[in-house]
Amino acid sequence: MHCLISGGTGLIGRLFCQRWLDRGNTITVLSRHPERVRSLCGESASACRDPAEVSQPVDIVVNLAGAPISRRWTEKYRSTIRSSRLGTTEQLVRWTLRQRQKPSYFLSGSAIGYYGNRGGELLKEGSAPGGGFAAQLCRDWEAATAPLQQCGVKVGIIRTAIVLSMRGGALPQMLPAFRLGLGGPMGSGEHWMSWIHEEDQVGLMLHAIDNHLCQPFNGSAPEPVTNNSFARILAKELHRPAIFRTPAWVLKMIFGEMADELLLTSDRVEPCTAVETGYSFQFPTLEQALADLLKGDGAITKASA
Repeated sequence: MHCLISGGTGLIGRLFCQRWLDRGNTITVLSRHPERVRSLCGESASACRDPAEVSQPVDIVVNLAGAPISRRWTEKYRSTIRSSRLGTTEQLVRWTLRQRQKPSYFLSGSAIGYYGNRGGELLKEGSAPGGGFAAQLCRDWEAATAPLQQCGVKVGIIRTAIVLSMRGGALPQMLPAFRLGLGGPMGSGEHWMSWIHEEDQVGLMLHAIDNHLCQPFNGSAPEPVTNNSFARILAKELHRPAIFRTPAWVLKMIFGEMADELLLTSDRVEPCTAVETGYSFQFPTLEQALADLLKGDGAITKASA
């Protein structure tokens, strides 16, 4: 099968390309820097700047493009966040609709930011959207695929939680402080964090493609934790304490609106569709996920303590 992917050189995109190619499939990566694609996504990966350049029929479209969201949201950068997601999605939708032989499935990204700050409410795929910049972004991002659904193209939308990886994302940014014994909860630490191991994120994407899941589904592990628990479990894995709490006002001063909507927001998400359609998580608990990602790290730290 041939897949056309946007965001293929990103954190999840690179791993998806590897796993897709491991299956004996082919892939074309839509990228502004096609010269970097083979080194990042695999030697057999093809690259293009525009989907119009693709000559081989495409069976699957995977849409993951988007500027990083975990930085201060200035007015200018909020525009970049939106345009990088909506613009690429609209481009791929238009291209798909023009194809005589249309792809059989279109998997598009979104995020659990769709639900907004919901405290301890257990959030399922059918839960109502929340408010704020991130929630509106996700609603618009998902709505951009509507023309495909109206024309009979099968569309799946993955609402991704915090992806845990040692290759990028939130975890490597947390580790220096925690390794020094200076890590701890953010704010009150009572807010819920939904997360997913990178292998399960890609595994769930492949599951959606294999089963043509045609609805929004949560890309999150089945056991969300509070921020207090996350800090405690991470510190325990590194054989360090977790006693240094970062006050909410400090986070807001540094990160502005992003602190409220990402760092301190509470999302207790349940992956109902994944479980109901038979996906088996490799790393269902945070302890299992961190133990895998920090292989060797805890032992080294313990030995040097």
